[in-house]
Amino acid sequence: MRSSGFWRGNCPMVPDARHLAEARIEIVERAVMVPMRTGSQACGVLGPDGAPIPMARTLLSGHRFTPDPAPPGAPPARLAGRWLFAGVGRHHFGHFLLEATPRLWALDHLDARPDGILLVPMAGRDIAAVLRRRLGPLMDLLGQGLPVRLVEEPTEVETLVIPSQGFGHLHWTHGTPQARAYMRHHLSRIAPDGPERLYISRRRLRNPAQQMPHERQIEKWLACKGYAIFHPERHSIPEQIAAYRAARVLLGPDGSAFHLAPFVAHPQARIGLIQRRTRQPVLDAILRQIEGFAGIIPWTSAALASVAPDSAAPDARESALPPELHRLRGDLRAGGFV
Repeated sequence: MRSSGFWRGNCPMVPDARHLAEARIEIVERAVMVPMRTGSQACGVLGPDGAPIPMARTLLSGHRFTPDPAPPGAPPARLAGRWLFAGVGRHHFGHFLLEATPRLWALDHLDARPDGILLVPMAGRDIAAVLRRRLGPLMDLLGQGLPVRLVEEPTEVETLVIPSQGFGHLHWTHGTPQARAYMRHHLSRIAPDGPERLYISRRRLRNPAQQMPHERQIEKWLACKGYAIFHPERHSIPEQIAAYRAARVLLGPDGSAFHLAPFVAHPQARIGLIQRRTRQPVLDAILRQIEGFAGIIPWTSAALASVAPDSAAPDARESALPPELHRLRGDLRAGGFV
């Protein structure tokens, strides 16, 4: 059975990291899913003839795709039923959003509901624990309650539904129309709940390299200006979605939170990004995602982009503020955020 409107014949679609392809669904009988092994990111799907299926490659960061796997050396396990291939699951929240959820759009375009969703775990990571602790509610929302199964050994699937990746890293962040509509529709099942002005902080992240300079001072200043300080990692995924849906001003350093927020932000919200790193292509990709999914052109400031996260002195007095923090405050005032 093939889904009308997306099937494009038997010619294999080879994904291109610089150009997001139109939506497409392939359905393969007796497909063999091959997981990652330690030391390699090769994984994916083989057809019944043993040839790799290019559309099952997952776009990773840096314009890299998962390499095609070799055929398994032993007979694969067998899985009966009809299953949807979702991509690669890993513990990093932003990567999970961009690698494990972008094929789920197809669930609204199938002639028959699949028995569940198949994910390839990133090698060396306990993705099952991450799903239990944190990401399970997200997959439940986007997977429409279907069970999620991790493929940890070569497995022949009776019928495998392989959608194209509807969005992803860098040049793919804006998404296809089908993926944009899907994410906004299904995540909007969470009711808005939270303050109107939200500062999304990275200060409590464990790795100092992931933090932003001067953030403690920025939090104090913005709290005095009426912002609620929001640390996403301290909240469940549904709580994050509820807060982002309720906010009419979303401000914070670029990062994973701004991969989730565009899926649910109010169309009339204002979004401001404080650039925290010098990798301009990464920031540009987040800006494209916000515009593509939320229809919002974000405001940005590069005042802190070249400052190391651990270079800021804590609790500096206003008179002793470094030039970059003065510049940021001027940018925020000029942008109408304070």
